[in-house]
Amino acid sequence: MLLRKNGLTHREIAEKLGTSWSIVHLWTRGIALTSKQKESMIERRYKITYTDERRKKLSIWAKNNLAKFWKKPYSKKDLLNKIYDFYLREGRIPLKREFNMYGEYQKLFGSWNNAIKLAGFEPNQVVFSKRYTAKDNHVCDSFAEKIIDDWLFKNKIEHKKNYPYQETKMTADFAVGRIRIEYFGLAGSNRNYDLIINKKRKLCEAKGLKLIEIYPSELFSKDFRKCLSYVFKEIKT
Repeated sequence: MLLRKNGLTHREIAEKLGTSWSIVHLWTRGIALTSKQKESMIERRYKITYTDERRKKLSIWAKNNLAKFWKKPYSKKDLLNKIYDFYLREGRIPLKREFNMYGEYQKLFGSWNNAIKLAGFEPNQVVFSKRYTAKDNHVCDSFAEKIIDDWLFKNKIEHKKNYPYQETKMTADFAVGRIRIEYFGLAGSNRNYDLIINKKRKLCEAKGLKLIEIYPSELFSKDFRKCLSYVFKEIKT
């Protein structure tokens, strides 16, 4: 076929004749091409041929056929509303690890704490942002520990704060006789913190101490009184 001998590709011939690529391949079987023709074909194959008109057509096609799959980007208002909704639902500000979209907050606000501040809250109120003084004058490392300490004090349960584990530098948040009460506020967010949790568990088991573990999902929820009632029951048994 003359078109093939002139160095056209199978697809170029198919477009000119309005037929399929496979038919052209059968018609031109056995026609040899020169090395120069092959180089020219390769050059045309990899050459960017998108014209403004073609780009416009592709853009319209993508908008009509792919728009339903595009994810609408979050606005600052959307992200702040997620924090408000969480607070109204749970009664506390969320922890960073509870929102599986930290990248979105970092992109629009610079950091998670900046977003919390713009939402009108104090960053890390639940974790270890500053110290709090309980009603019995115990100094607590977090707002959560203050809640537990005040509850123990209210129920007239004699307790010690930051009580040392024997022969270690670790301390328990609270000690009530041979019971240790720990608020594990950062569990799952830091590898070293999780290692300390396991060390405390093993140490309590080895020393015959009862360990009561409290987590944010229990203490800061609609059923937080149920959590403290459970602690009370464990202490009395």
